[in-house]
Amino acid sequence: MKKFLAAMMAILLTIIVSACGDDSAKNKPMDDQDTAATEMNHEEDTADAHADGPHEPGTDDVCAFCNMKVYTEADPMGVFTAQAKTKDGDYVFFDDSGCLLNTPRRDEVEFEEKWVRDYLTSEWIDADAAIPVKADIKTPMKYGYAFFKDQESAEKFIAENSDKNAMMASWEQIDKIANERYMKKMKMNSDSMNKDSENHMEEMNKDSENHMEDMNKDSENNMMDSDKEESGH
Repeated sequence: MKKFLAAMMAILLTIIVSACGDDSAKNKPMDDQDTAATEMNHEEDTADAHADGPHEPGTDDVCAFCNMKVYTEADPMGVFTAQAKTKDGDYVFFDDSGCLLNTPRRDEVEFEEKWVRDYLTSEWIDADAAIPVKADIKTPMKYGYAFFKDQESAEKFIAENSDKNAMMASWEQIDKIANERYMKKMKMNSDSMNKDSENHMEEMNKDSENHMEDMNKDSENNMMDSDKEESGH
């Protein structure tokens, strides 16, 4: 009897060990699949994060404010290109820093992120963190501001370009000038519309006067014809 029980116990242990080995073998591929899936998700997240960063303008892109050409990185003027991401996820480009600031005034749009290019490297940098420098340099809309990724590089540029009257600036200064330009343009547009309206009214009045004169002449001619007919009788 004891031998029989010992034999039964040995068989049960063999079955249990075999079952554990099968479970381990089954779980291993699943673990590998989970690891692969995690790596794929990480790569997708990394790609999405990169897609949310600044984009490069195409050759056909134009400034969202003034509708002028936006320069690419390869062009010397491309160092002054700016861009922004709206809250709707759209990317818009600007040929100069002032246009970046004037667009929200005109279109009442909110930007989630804004970028400018570093003057020395052309890499995109966060606009709010960029260091502005005013200098006698040619920019697409003649604002004359360059941007640097840090204080040190901005100060070095100023020291090496005294002939360009380079000096530290701020976004507040750029915004003030941009606003002045915007208000001046709005006034010019308003004056032009008023002038067009006045010219249109003058033309309408002149047409009305000419029409009245023609009617009076026709009336006079009809009366003369009528008098002649009565005289003939």
